[in-house]
Amino acid sequence: MLKKTMAVALAGLMSVSAFPLQVSAEESGDKVDITIMCAYASEDPHGQYVYEYADKFMEENPNVNIEIQAISSNDIYTKLAAMVTSPDDLPTLFFTSADQAPTLYDLGLMDDLNNYLDEETLGTFANGVTEACTLDDTLAFYPIDVQPLAMLYRTDRFEEAGLDVPTTWDEFLECAKALTKDSDGDGEIDQWGFSMVGSNNSSGQSRFMSYLWSNGCNCVSYDEDSETWKADLGDNILDLVSFWTDMNNEYGVVPTGITEVDYATAANYFSMGYTSMMLTGSNAIGVAYANNPELKGKIGSFPIPGEHSGTMLNAEGYALCSYAEEEEKKAAVDFLKFFTNNDSELMFWQSSGKIPATVEGQKAEYITGEDYKGYLETIEAGCIPPVNFAGISGLKSLLGDAYAAVFSEESTNEEAVETLEEELDTLLEDYN
Repeated sequence: MLKKTMAVALAGLMSVSAFPLQVSAEESGDKVDITIMCAYASEDPHGQYVYEYADKFMEENPNVNIEIQAISSNDIYTKLAAMVTSPDDLPTLFFTSADQAPTLYDLGLMDDLNNYLDEETLGTFANGVTEACTLDDTLAFYPIDVQPLAMLYRTDRFEEAGLDVPTTWDEFLECAKALTKDSDGDGEIDQWGFSMVGSNNSSGQSRFMSYLWSNGCNCVSYDEDSETWKADLGDNILDLVSFWTDMNNEYGVVPTGITEVDYATAANYFSMGYTSMMLTGSNAIGVAYANNPELKGKIGSFPIPGEHSGTMLNAEGYALCSYAEEEEKKAAVDFLKFFTNNDSELMFWQSSGKIPATVEGQKAEYITGEDYKGYLETIEAGCIPPVNFAGISGLKSLLGDAYAAVFSEESTNEEAVETLEEELDTLLEDYN
Protein backbone atom coordinates (compact mmCIF):
# COMPACT_ATOMS: atom_id res chain seq x y z
CA MET A 1 0.00 0.00 0.00
CA LEU A 2 1.30 3.46 -0.89
CA LYS A 3 0.62 4.96 2.52
CA LYS A 4 2.45 2.16 4.27
CA THR A 5 5.25 2.24 1.71
CA MET A 6 5.72 5.98 2.20
CA ALA A 7 5.85 5.71 5.96
CA VAL A 8 8.40 2.94 5.83
CA ALA A 9 10.46 4.73 3.21
CA LEU A 10 10.57 7.89 5.24
CA ALA A 11 11.83 5.88 8.18
CA GLY A 12 14.66 4.70 6.00
CA LEU A 13 13.73 1.05 6.28
CA MET A 14 13.48 0.14 2.63
CA SER A 15 15.29 1.09 -0.52
CA VAL A 16 13.46 3.13 -3.11
CA SER A 17 13.92 0.42 -5.70
CA ALA A 18 12.09 -2.24 -3.74
CA PHE A 19 8.82 -1.59 -5.48
CA PRO A 20 9.50 -0.13 -8.93
CA LEU A 21 6.54 1.54 -10.59
CA GLN A 22 5.67 -0.04 -13.90
CA VAL A 23 4.05 2.01 -16.64
CA SER A 24 2.45 0.29 -19.60
CA ALA A 25 3.45 1.57 -23.04
CA GLU A 26 1.72 1.11 -26.33
CA GLU A 27 1.91 -2.38 -27.77
CA SER A 28 4.20 -1.07 -30.50
CA GLY A 29 6.87 -0.53 -27.87
CA ASP A 30 7.08 3.19 -28.52
CA LYS A 31 8.09 5.27 -25.55
CA VAL A 32 5.58 7.39 -23.71
CA ASP A 33 6.86 10.97 -23.77
CA ILE A 34 6.15 13.27 -20.82
CA THR A 35 7.03 16.94 -20.83
CA ILE A 36 7.08 18.86 -17.55
CA MET A 37 7.06 22.66 -17.45
CA CYS A 38 8.73 23.10 -14.10
CA ALA A 39 9.44 26.15 -11.95
CA TYR A 40 11.18 23.97 -9.37
CA ALA A 41 13.81 22.94 -11.92
CA SER A 42 14.88 26.55 -12.48
CA GLU A 43 15.63 27.12 -8.79
CA ASP A 44 18.64 26.36 -6.61
CA PRO A 45 19.56 24.33 -4.68
CA HIS A 46 16.59 21.97 -5.03
CA GLY A 47 16.13 22.05 -8.80
CA GLN A 48 18.77 19.35 -9.22
CA TYR A 49 16.54 16.83 -7.46
CA VAL A 50 13.76 17.26 -10.01
CA TYR A 51 16.17 16.01 -12.66
CA GLU A 52 17.49 13.31 -10.33
CA TYR A 53 14.00 11.98 -9.56
CA ALA A 54 13.12 12.00 -13.26
CA ASP A 55 16.27 10.03 -14.10
CA LYS A 56 15.49 7.48 -11.39
CA PHE A 57 11.97 7.07 -12.66
CA MET A 58 13.12 6.54 -16.24
CA GLU A 59 15.63 3.92 -15.08
CA GLU A 60 12.81 1.96 -13.47
CA ASN A 61 10.41 2.65 -16.33
CA PRO A 62 12.40 2.39 -19.58
CA ASN A 63 9.26 2.86 -21.69
CA VAL A 64 8.84 6.42 -20.40
CA ASN A 65 10.84 9.45 -21.48
CA ILE A 66 10.66 12.63 -19.38
CA GLU A 67 11.68 16.05 -20.65
CA ILE A 68 12.04 18.80 -18.02
CA GLN A 69 11.42 22.36 -19.20
CA ALA A 70 12.82 24.74 -16.57
CA ILE A 71 11.01 28.07 -16.37
CA SER A 72 10.57 30.80 -13.77
CA SER A 73 7.34 30.64 -11.76
CA ASN A 74 6.79 34.32 -12.63
CA ASP A 75 6.73 33.45 -16.35
CA ILE A 76 5.01 30.08 -16.41
CA TYR A 77 1.42 31.30 -16.30
CA THR A 78 1.80 33.81 -19.11
CA LYS A 79 3.50 31.19 -21.28
CA LEU A 80 0.79 28.60 -20.66
CA ALA A 81 -1.99 31.07 -21.39
CA ALA A 82 -0.33 31.91 -24.70
CA MET A 83 0.01 28.22 -25.58
CA VAL A 84 -3.72 27.52 -25.27
CA THR A 85 -4.14 28.50 -28.91
CA SER A 86 -1.68 25.73 -29.92
CA PRO A 87 -2.55 22.89 -27.50
CA ASP A 88 -0.28 20.38 -29.24
CA ASP A 89 2.65 22.26 -27.71
CA LEU A 90 1.31 22.15 -24.15
CA PRO A 91 3.29 20.11 -21.58
CA THR A 92 1.91 16.95 -19.97
CA LEU A 93 2.49 18.38 -16.49
CA PHE A 94 3.05 21.94 -15.42
CA PHE A 95 3.96 23.60 -12.15
CA THR A 96 1.27 25.64 -10.43
CA SER A 97 0.31 26.97 -7.03
CA ALA A 98 -2.88 27.80 -5.18
CA ASP A 99 -2.81 31.50 -6.02
CA GLN A 100 -2.43 30.99 -9.77
CA ALA A 101 -4.37 27.77 -10.32
CA PRO A 102 -7.80 29.46 -10.70
CA THR A 103 -6.65 31.36 -13.78
CA LEU A 104 -5.27 28.26 -15.49
CA TYR A 105 -8.27 26.19 -14.42
CA ASP A 106 -10.56 28.78 -15.99
CA LEU A 107 -8.66 28.30 -19.27
CA GLY A 108 -9.57 24.60 -19.23
CA LEU A 109 -5.96 23.41 -18.88
CA MET A 110 -6.33 21.21 -15.80
CA ASP A 111 -7.57 17.63 -15.78
CA ASP A 112 -9.26 16.28 -12.65
CA LEU A 113 -6.72 14.19 -10.74
CA ASN A 114 -9.57 12.58 -8.80
CA ASN A 115 -9.96 10.39 -11.88
CA TYR A 116 -6.42 9.02 -11.46
CA LEU A 117 -5.77 8.83 -7.70
CA ASP A 118 -7.33 6.30 -5.35
CA GLU A 119 -8.42 6.99 -1.77
CA GLU A 120 -5.27 5.44 -0.35
CA THR A 121 -3.08 7.87 -2.29
CA LEU A 122 -5.28 10.85 -1.41
CA GLY A 123 -5.09 9.80 2.24
CA THR A 124 -1.33 10.32 2.34
CA PHE A 125 -1.70 14.11 2.12
CA ALA A 126 -1.77 16.28 5.23
CA ASN A 127 -4.90 17.94 6.55
CA GLY A 128 -6.26 20.64 4.25
CA VAL A 129 -3.81 19.97 1.42
CA THR A 130 -6.12 18.42 -1.16
CA GLU A 131 -8.75 21.05 -0.35
CA ALA A 132 -6.14 23.69 -1.20
CA CYS A 133 -5.73 22.05 -4.62
CA THR A 134 -9.45 21.69 -5.35
CA LEU A 135 -11.48 24.00 -7.58
CA ASP A 136 -15.18 23.28 -8.16
CA ASP A 137 -14.75 19.70 -6.88
CA THR A 138 -11.87 19.22 -9.33
CA LEU A 139 -8.49 18.19 -7.90
CA ALA A 140 -6.72 20.70 -10.10
CA PHE A 141 -3.13 19.81 -9.24
CA TYR A 142 -1.04 17.24 -7.40
CA PRO A 143 0.45 18.74 -4.20
CA ILE A 144 4.21 18.47 -3.77
CA ASP A 145 4.66 20.97 -0.94
CA VAL A 146 2.85 23.67 1.00
CA GLN A 147 4.16 27.21 1.22
CA PRO A 148 2.20 29.30 3.73
CA LEU A 149 3.79 32.70 4.13
CA ALA A 150 5.30 33.72 7.44
CA MET A 151 8.03 36.08 8.60
CA LEU A 152 11.62 34.86 8.75
CA TYR A 153 13.82 36.74 11.19
CA ARG A 154 17.29 36.77 12.69
CA THR A 155 16.84 35.49 16.24
CA ASP A 156 20.36 36.60 17.21
CA ARG A 157 19.73 40.20 16.14
CA PHE A 158 16.39 40.32 17.92
CA GLU A 159 18.10 39.12 21.08
CA GLU A 160 20.92 41.64 20.75
CA ALA A 161 18.44 44.49 20.26
CA GLY A 162 16.13 43.31 23.05
CA LEU A 163 13.20 42.94 20.65
CA ASP A 164 10.11 40.79 21.10
CA VAL A 165 8.44 39.02 18.18
CA PRO A 166 5.86 41.47 16.78
CA THR A 167 2.19 40.54 16.57
CA THR A 168 0.95 43.75 14.91
CA TRP A 169 2.24 45.65 11.88
CA ASP A 170 2.96 48.71 14.04
CA GLU A 171 5.17 46.54 16.26
CA PHE A 172 6.75 45.09 13.13
CA LEU A 173 7.67 48.57 11.88
CA GLU A 174 9.30 49.43 15.21
CA CYS A 175 11.38 46.26 15.00
CA ALA A 176 12.35 47.09 11.41
CA LYS A 177 13.44 50.58 12.47
CA ALA A 178 15.55 49.19 15.32
CA LEU A 179 17.24 46.74 12.97
CA THR A 180 18.04 49.33 10.27
CA LYS A 181 21.50 50.70 10.95
CA ASP A 182 24.98 51.69 9.87
CA SER A 183 26.72 48.56 11.09
CA ASP A 184 30.30 49.54 10.17
CA GLY A 185 30.20 53.21 11.21
CA ASP A 186 30.97 54.70 7.79
CA GLY A 187 27.93 56.96 7.81
CA GLU A 188 25.90 54.84 5.37
CA ILE A 189 23.02 52.49 6.17
CA ASP A 190 24.14 48.97 5.28
CA GLN A 191 21.69 46.83 7.24
CA TRP A 192 17.93 47.05 6.87
CA GLY A 193 15.11 45.68 8.97
CA PHE A 194 12.86 44.28 6.24
CA SER A 195 13.81 42.34 3.11
CA MET A 196 10.79 43.53 1.15
CA VAL A 197 10.12 42.11 -2.33
CA GLY A 198 9.27 45.35 -4.12
CA SER A 199 9.39 44.19 -7.73
CA ASN A 200 6.14 44.38 -9.66
CA ASN A 201 5.83 40.68 -10.42
CA SER A 202 3.95 37.74 -8.95
CA SER A 203 6.36 37.41 -6.01
CA GLY A 204 6.00 41.03 -4.94
CA GLN A 205 2.27 41.15 -5.65
CA SER A 206 1.55 37.98 -3.64
CA ARG A 207 3.37 39.33 -0.59
CA PHE A 208 1.55 42.65 -0.76
CA MET A 209 -1.77 40.85 -1.08
CA SER A 210 -0.94 38.73 1.99
CA TYR A 211 -0.16 41.92 3.92
CA LEU A 212 -3.59 43.25 2.91
CA TRP A 213 -5.29 39.98 3.92
CA SER A 214 -3.61 40.08 7.33
CA ASN A 215 -5.24 43.46 7.89
CA GLY A 216 -8.72 42.22 6.96
CA CYS A 217 -8.69 43.55 3.39
CA ASN A 218 -10.09 40.74 1.22
CA CYS A 219 -9.52 42.62 -2.05
CA VAL A 220 -12.44 40.80 -3.68
CA SER A 221 -15.31 38.69 -2.36
CA TYR A 222 -18.04 36.58 -3.91
CA ASP A 223 -21.63 37.75 -3.53
CA GLU A 224 -23.91 34.71 -3.32
CA ASP A 225 -27.09 36.69 -4.06
CA SER A 226 -25.91 38.22 -7.32
CA GLU A 227 -23.47 35.37 -8.07
CA THR A 228 -20.78 37.89 -8.92
CA TRP A 229 -17.40 38.95 -7.58
CA LYS A 230 -17.25 42.39 -5.97
CA ALA A 231 -14.49 44.72 -4.85
CA ASP A 232 -13.74 44.36 -1.13
CA LEU A 233 -10.89 46.76 -0.42
CA GLY A 234 -12.37 48.16 2.78
CA ASP A 235 -12.49 51.71 4.12
CA ASN A 236 -8.84 51.79 5.19
CA ILE A 237 -7.20 50.78 1.90
CA LEU A 238 -5.42 54.14 1.67
CA ASP A 239 -3.90 53.67 5.13
CA LEU A 240 -2.81 50.14 4.25
CA VAL A 241 -1.16 51.13 0.97
CA SER A 242 0.51 54.10 2.67
CA PHE A 243 1.92 51.96 5.48
CA TRP A 244 3.46 49.53 2.98
CA THR A 245 4.98 52.17 0.71
CA ASP A 246 6.14 54.34 3.64
CA MET A 247 8.45 51.54 4.75
CA ASN A 248 10.47 52.49 1.67
CA ASN A 249 9.63 56.12 0.90
CA GLU A 250 9.52 57.53 4.43
CA TYR A 251 11.12 55.19 6.95
CA GLY A 252 13.84 53.59 4.81
CA VAL A 253 13.66 50.22 6.56
CA VAL A 254 13.95 48.31 3.27
CA PRO A 255 16.98 48.08 0.95
CA THR A 256 17.54 50.79 -1.65
CA GLY A 257 16.38 50.29 -5.23
CA ILE A 258 13.23 48.57 -4.00
CA THR A 259 11.50 48.33 -7.39
CA GLU A 260 14.32 46.07 -8.59
CA VAL A 261 14.32 43.80 -5.55
CA ASP A 262 12.74 40.52 -6.63
CA TYR A 263 12.39 37.36 -4.54
CA ALA A 264 15.86 36.04 -5.36
CA THR A 265 17.49 39.35 -4.47
CA ALA A 266 15.51 39.71 -1.24
CA ALA A 267 16.38 36.14 -0.20
CA ASN A 268 20.05 36.77 -0.92
CA TYR A 269 19.98 40.01 1.07
CA PHE A 270 18.59 38.08 4.02
CA SER A 271 21.06 35.23 3.72
CA MET A 272 24.03 37.60 3.47
CA GLY A 273 22.95 39.59 6.53
CA TYR A 274 21.93 42.81 4.80
CA THR A 275 18.37 42.39 6.11
CA SER A 276 16.90 40.90 9.29
CA MET A 277 13.27 40.01 8.44
CA MET A 278 11.59 38.69 5.31
CA LEU A 279 7.97 37.90 4.44
CA THR A 280 8.28 34.63 2.55
CA GLY A 281 7.53 30.98 2.20
CA SER A 282 9.85 28.56 3.96
CA ASN A 283 11.80 28.05 0.73
CA ALA A 284 13.86 31.09 1.71
CA ILE A 285 15.26 29.01 4.59
CA GLY A 286 16.83 26.67 2.06
CA VAL A 287 18.31 29.63 0.16
CA ALA A 288 19.68 31.14 3.37
CA TYR A 289 21.41 27.96 4.52
CA ALA A 290 22.77 27.20 1.06
CA ASN A 291 24.30 30.67 0.75
CA ASN A 292 25.37 31.06 4.36
CA PRO A 293 25.56 27.86 6.46
CA GLU A 294 26.62 29.94 9.48
CA LEU A 295 22.99 31.10 9.78
CA LYS A 296 21.90 27.74 11.14
CA GLY A 297 20.70 28.32 14.68
CA LYS A 298 20.24 32.05 14.04
CA ILE A 299 16.95 32.01 12.09
CA GLY A 300 13.42 31.80 13.41
CA SER A 301 9.97 32.44 11.98
CA PHE A 302 6.70 33.89 13.25
CA PRO A 303 3.19 34.22 11.76
CA ILE A 304 2.41 37.29 9.67
CA PRO A 305 1.47 40.17 12.00
CA GLY A 306 -2.16 41.28 12.07
CA GLU A 307 -5.49 40.11 13.40
CA HIS A 308 -6.34 38.01 10.35
CA SER A 309 -4.58 35.17 8.57
CA GLY A 310 -2.42 36.63 5.84
CA THR A 311 -1.89 33.52 3.80
CA MET A 312 -3.47 30.61 2.06
CA LEU A 313 -1.91 27.21 2.66
CA ASN A 314 -0.31 27.86 -0.73
CA ALA A 315 0.00 24.32 -1.95
CA GLU A 316 2.37 23.92 -4.89
CA GLY A 317 2.71 21.07 -7.31
CA TYR A 318 1.99 19.84 -10.81
CA ALA A 319 -1.22 20.03 -12.81
CA LEU A 320 -2.11 17.34 -15.34
CA CYS A 321 -2.79 18.96 -18.69
CA SER A 322 -6.28 18.21 -19.99
CA TYR A 323 -4.96 18.13 -23.58
CA ALA A 324 -2.49 15.27 -22.98
CA GLU A 325 -3.04 11.78 -24.36
CA GLU A 326 -4.42 9.20 -21.94
CA GLU A 327 -1.24 7.10 -22.01
CA GLU A 328 0.77 10.21 -21.19
CA LYS A 329 -1.54 11.11 -18.33
CA LYS A 330 -1.22 7.69 -16.71
CA ALA A 331 2.57 7.75 -16.95
CA ALA A 332 2.65 11.31 -15.61
CA VAL A 333 0.54 10.40 -12.58
CA ASP A 334 2.84 7.48 -11.82
CA PHE A 335 5.79 9.90 -11.91
CA LEU A 336 4.02 12.21 -9.47
CA LYS A 337 3.54 9.34 -7.02
CA PHE A 338 7.19 8.41 -7.48
CA PHE A 339 8.32 11.99 -6.87
CA THR A 340 6.75 12.08 -3.42
CA ASN A 341 7.87 8.68 -2.14
CA ASN A 342 11.18 7.71 -3.78
CA ASP A 343 13.57 9.67 -1.53
CA SER A 344 13.75 8.65 2.12
CA GLU A 345 15.96 11.67 2.89
CA LEU A 346 13.44 14.13 1.38
CA MET A 347 16.32 16.00 -0.21
CA PHE A 348 14.13 18.05 -2.55
CA TRP A 349 12.23 19.41 0.45
CA GLN A 350 15.20 19.67 2.80
CA SER A 351 17.38 21.56 0.36
CA SER A 352 14.57 23.88 -0.71
CA GLY A 353 13.18 24.56 2.75
CA LYS A 354 9.73 23.61 1.48
CA ILE A 355 7.26 21.80 3.73
CA PRO A 356 6.14 18.39 2.39
CA ALA A 357 2.49 18.02 1.47
CA THR A 358 2.21 14.56 3.05
CA VAL A 359 1.38 13.51 6.59
CA GLU A 360 4.61 11.55 7.00
CA GLY A 361 6.72 14.23 5.35
CA GLN A 362 5.56 16.83 7.84
CA LYS A 363 6.98 14.66 10.63
CA ALA A 364 10.51 15.08 9.24
CA GLU A 365 13.07 16.23 11.78
CA TYR A 366 14.32 19.13 9.67
CA ILE A 367 11.08 21.11 10.11
CA THR A 368 10.90 20.87 13.92
CA GLY A 369 13.21 23.78 14.84
CA GLU A 370 12.74 27.51 15.46
CA ASP A 371 13.24 28.26 11.77
CA TYR A 372 10.00 26.47 10.81
CA LYS A 373 8.06 27.30 13.98
CA GLY A 374 6.10 30.22 12.54
CA TYR A 375 5.08 28.22 9.47
CA LEU A 376 3.78 25.31 11.52
CA GLU A 377 1.96 27.72 13.85
CA THR A 378 0.36 29.35 10.82
CA ILE A 379 -0.82 25.99 9.48
CA GLU A 380 -2.15 24.98 12.89
CA ALA A 381 -4.02 28.27 13.39
CA GLY A 382 -5.67 27.87 9.99
CA CYS A 383 -4.99 29.58 6.69
CA ILE A 384 -7.58 31.38 4.60
CA PRO A 385 -9.47 29.21 2.11
CA PRO A 386 -8.20 29.13 -1.48
CA VAL A 387 -9.29 32.21 -3.39
CA ASN A 388 -11.04 30.70 -6.39
CA PHE A 389 -11.27 33.96 -8.32
CA ALA A 390 -10.19 33.25 -11.88
CA GLY A 391 -9.22 36.90 -12.33
CA ILE A 392 -6.69 36.77 -9.52
CA SER A 393 -3.75 37.33 -11.88
CA GLY A 394 -5.34 40.56 -13.04
CA LEU A 395 -6.07 41.56 -9.43
CA LYS A 396 -2.46 40.98 -8.43
CA SER A 397 -1.25 43.05 -11.36
CA LEU A 398 -3.40 45.95 -10.22
CA LEU A 399 -2.04 45.68 -6.69
CA GLY A 400 1.51 45.59 -8.03
CA ASP A 401 0.90 48.63 -10.20
CA ALA A 402 -0.38 50.52 -7.15
CA TYR A 403 2.68 50.05 -4.91
CA ALA A 404 5.12 50.27 -7.83
CA ALA A 405 3.72 53.66 -8.88
CA VAL A 406 4.28 55.01 -5.36
CA PHE A 407 7.73 53.48 -4.96
CA SER A 408 8.82 55.11 -8.22
CA GLU A 409 7.13 58.39 -7.17
CA GLU A 410 4.97 58.38 -10.29
CA SER A 411 1.89 58.61 -8.07
CA THR A 412 0.99 59.60 -4.57
CA ASN A 413 -0.68 57.03 -2.34
CA GLU A 414 -4.01 58.78 -2.90
CA GLU A 415 -3.61 58.67 -6.68
CA ALA A 416 -2.49 55.04 -6.63
CA VAL A 417 -5.49 53.97 -4.54
CA GLU A 418 -7.91 55.91 -6.75
CA THR A 419 -6.50 54.19 -9.83
CA LEU A 420 -6.62 50.80 -8.10
CA GLU A 421 -10.29 51.22 -7.21
CA GLU A 422 -11.23 52.33 -10.72
CA GLU A 423 -9.31 49.57 -12.49
CA LEU A 424 -10.55 46.90 -10.09
CA ASP A 425 -14.13 47.90 -10.88
CA THR A 426 -13.33 47.59 -14.59
CA LEU A 427 -11.67 44.17 -14.07
CA LEU A 428 -14.68 42.85 -12.16
CA GLU A 429 -17.11 44.26 -14.71
CA ASP A 430 -15.26 42.50 -17.52
CA TYR A 431 -14.90 39.29 -15.52
CA ASN A 432 -18.48 39.07 -14.25
